[in-house]
Amino acid sequence: MKTSVNQKRRRLLKLGGVAAILPVAGAGNHAAIRSAQASETGPSPTTDSLSASAQGASPLTSADQALLFQYDQPAVESNIQFQGLPVGNGRLGALAGGASEREALYLNEITLWSGSKDVVDLSYTTTGMGTYLSLGKLYVDLPGHAGATNYQRSLDISNALVRTQYSVGGRTYRREIFSSFPDNVIVVRLTSDGGTYNGTVSLIDGQGTQTIGESNHALSFSGSVSGSGELYASYLSVIPDAGVARFDSANAQIILQNCPALTIIFAARTDYTGRYVDSYLTGINPRSATIADVTNAAARGYWDLLWRHVRDYRGLFGRMELNLGTSSAAQKAMTIPARLQARGANAAVADPELEAMYVQFGRYLTISSSRGSMPANLQGLWSTTNNPPWMADYHTDINVQMNYWLADRAGLPECQQPFADYVTGQFPSWVQSTRNHFNDAANVNYSNSNGKVAGWTVAISTGIYGSIGWDWSPPASAWYCRTLWNHYQYTLDKRYLANIYPVMKSASEFWQTRLIRDPATGLLIDDKDWSPEQGPHQQLGITYAQELVWDLFTNTVAASQLLGRDAEFAQTIAAMKAQLYLPKVSPTTGQLQEWMSDSVVGETGHRHLSPLIGWFEGERITLDSDPKLVAGVKALLTARGFNSFGWGLAWRIACWAHFHDAATCYSMIPKLLNYSAGNDGVNGTFANMFDAYALSSNSSAFQIDANFGGPAAILEMLLQSRMDRITLLPALPSQWGTGSVKGLRAKGGFAVDLAWTSGALSSVKLTSVGGTRTNLFYGNASRAVAIPVNGTARFDGNLRPVSW
Repeated sequence: MKTSVNQKRRRLLKLGGVAAILPVAGAGNHAAIRSAQASETGPSPTTDSLSASAQGASPLTSADQALLFQYDQPAVESNIQFQGLPVGNGRLGALAGGASEREALYLNEITLWSGSKDVVDLSYTTTGMGTYLSLGKLYVDLPGHAGATNYQRSLDISNALVRTQYSVGGRTYRREIFSSFPDNVIVVRLTSDGGTYNGTVSLIDGQGTQTIGESNHALSFSGSVSGSGELYASYLSVIPDAGVARFDSANAQIILQNCPALTIIFAARTDYTGRYVDSYLTGINPRSATIADVTNAAARGYWDLLWRHVRDYRGLFGRMELNLGTSSAAQKAMTIPARLQARGANAAVADPELEAMYVQFGRYLTISSSRGSMPANLQGLWSTTNNPPWMADYHTDINVQMNYWLADRAGLPECQQPFADYVTGQFPSWVQSTRNHFNDAANVNYSNSNGKVAGWTVAISTGIYGSIGWDWSPPASAWYCRTLWNHYQYTLDKRYLANIYPVMKSASEFWQTRLIRDPATGLLIDDKDWSPEQGPHQQLGITYAQELVWDLFTNTVAASQLLGRDAEFAQTIAAMKAQLYLPKVSPTTGQLQEWMSDSVVGETGHRHLSPLIGWFEGERITLDSDPKLVAGVKALLTARGFNSFGWGLAWRIACWAHFHDAATCYSMIPKLLNYSAGNDGVNGTFANMFDAYALSSNSSAFQIDANFGGPAAILEMLLQSRMDRITLLPALPSQWGTGSVKGLRAKGGFAVDLAWTSGALSSVKLTSVGGTRTNLFYGNASRAVAIPVNGTARFDGNLRPVSW
């Protein structure tokens, strides 16, 4: 008997039923399916199926379209940071291990932090500035499932689902895990093809408080973080389709007996608000809200929860499609660890679908770790200990800024908002700290020589209670404002601009008092400073600061004019901008000088590209600038080398993209994707696609910035923009000879679709998302474009109009 295509598709779309789909990137004609047989007991027909069917057709991306990272082994729990698969709703996240006999979920709530409030902690301690904390662990132990066969697990970034499938005793067992933004819960669904689940469900508090049994079906823990007093609570419910679930008081766990399928729903919250004005905490125990999250979710039924989650996620993720070409069948047949190793072993052999999926994975992580709460930290959302590297804080001299290179470019402007909320919420504390402590004797390296201080700045590290640590970083205020301003450039949202303008004005006031006169030139220069993170301290007029202050003054004046505010103040800082010392090219090396003097020399190949901030991501220096200056930028960039940590490679790729050097850009992408096992001291990418940051010859840490910066740099190879111009395919490598992208965003308020064939632009679609005028550039062709708000214009490969 023949099975129709629609029947097969319905079977594939059953929950947990997409099995062994190979990684793909792009449209359906680039998919490869090794096996996709789906059979399961399914959700309860009385609740789940009815509520789902009432909502219409399934929102899941179909099996032949889904982008999957595929694995044939579970994560080793001791290496779950490098092998576990991430889910997150922006606030509540988990890494899933996927072992057949023990599902381990390492849990996080992004606002769970230790530390003191509003302190300047130059000793950089967990009691002062604080650290990101582990929420805990959720285990599903199934002793009878050890030794499973036909094992598969996957991360489906098209639908934001982690799946596991295996066989025991001739029966097939499946799991599906997701973190829902609309329902504020993590959901685990276990089903079987005629089998049953016998085992336990347990919950462990990462801060050591006791787990309690709420009933035969529920567990919880709650507590208060020492020092900060932050309150947190979690609640878990186990809902079997049939069989028995009962509480084991001796071991504080739920025992499962003969359950053919079950659903686990988990929620957690803290009392953190993010705002200085209310001391960051409400003081209200979040336990009731957490119970309500689980209760409301359970009432919906599994299919309803799943479909609400997927519809919500697809509303963001589905905005951008990327096709960089077709990989070989052999490449697509590999698991992700094998594919990464193959990519690193032969850099000359392109894997365009993997490279496209790397970009889309960055978008997945953006949606999963930066939505409606705190911004993504050094580990995004996913930490497994109470002692993460560098406290998983917010580093202000590249790392948190790089975390926000991708969102607007990749059609996810909502995901930029948590950064703005963070800055505006902490800003009053930073003003107080700057006023009270910047000119302290403890700040001998950076304090203002004139004894005056105004406005705000921060240290190299910031926490979530207004506290700052490690070392003061005066230019950080200006770079934070550049990140805030970037979002306005993409959206032209004046309400947003009005919200961030006080932060920009106050940062300008800081620099108004900090700048001093250079005796030799009479120009305004930065007081004693340090070029991150190298060379001597107490240097005057470092390039990093001069460029960022020029940028800050430029953008603050523009914001003042757009909002019709503070005209006199804007005139003052515009006059100061005109008197700024601007960096020079060294007559000795031909490089853009990092310091005012040639005699101050740091590490030639240093990881940071701080003196190039005016090239990227700033906009003062462009290919149209003085050729000698541009040559100096290129000479310095060349001297910095082509090997670095992941975030250093991402920064280098973006900078080379602005030289329209496709070959150099592409040569660094295999290095970003170089496989790291975590215990090998290799920079690159772990098995779970997280960025690997080598700490030593036998140890690497997870640091997420390259997972955002690398994809953003790749998009800079395809499109670059300023407020008045959009440059198409400026650094397209031959390896991506034919492809397309839909849903890119450009400064000036536009969405852009591109297609190219044999390395040449073939079509352009420009849609206004607020902008009305720009100039398109491609090769030697250019065209001025004027379209109405929300209007669309199409052009051919020579930028000739096709339709309006």
